Amino acid sequence: MAIITDNIATSSMTHTGAVRTRNEDALLAMPKVGLWAVADGMGGHEAGDYASQCIVGHLYEAGSHFQGPALLEEIPRALDMANREIYQYSQQQANGQIVGSTITVLLMENESFHCFWSGDSRCYLARERQFRALTRDHTEAEELIRQGVMTPEQAENSPESNTLTDAIGIDETPHIDYITDYIYEDDRFLLCTDGLNKVFSDIMLSHMIEHSDIDKVNQQFLVEALNAGAPDNLSSIIVSL
Repeated sequence: MAIITDNIATSSMTHTGAVRTRNEDALLAMPKVGLWAVADGMGGHEAGDYASQCIVGHLYEAGSHFQGPALLEEIPRALDMANREIYQYSQQQANGQIVGSTITVLLMENESFHCFWSGDSRCYLARERQFRALTRDHTEAEELIRQGVMTPEQAENSPESNTLTDAIGIDETPHIDYITDYIYEDDRFLLCTDGLNKVFSDIMLSHMIEHSDIDKVNQQFLVEALNAGAPDNLSSIIVSL
């Protein structure tokens, strides 16, 4: 059921998918302070669960104690603390094996939105019949596209599209990208893990998200993804102004 706070509607969905045995995604929706996030954990045994929940936990603490400009300043610190904790866990509890999680964070602050990310979980913006990704995947495929070695079409189904170059917890110092812009009336944001955007193309997502009922959009995401085989955990948050 959509949650409406200060004329902002939020709908969230997460599912294990049709193949995986557990869900390593984690979500955060705090519309009262204008904070949302999706995380996709990775690591052996239950380490992926731990990593994604660790990040969301630190962001929840930040959203519980700060708001507005103060919260904006606190988000990078929260991500840095989560990175430190996960990296120490990998060294001390996972025998040095890689443990980490992608993250995409959306913050509404006054008349602006702010997006932070690391990894390949995405944030899209639907505005005035235009639909575009605000984030750019931190993957080997994206690096090859930037170098002109591979086209976006070639990268879509390449093995490199599954190889992350950045995520929270995999190095001592995290790499976090950031973008900000003004909010427009009727903006609609989609935050999702790659279990969703690897089932649906951006064109398909753009058509599906146009439905006025955001709960029905998330229901359609889930049903159609499961019908398509849903090989990974899938999660989405829709934020509609």
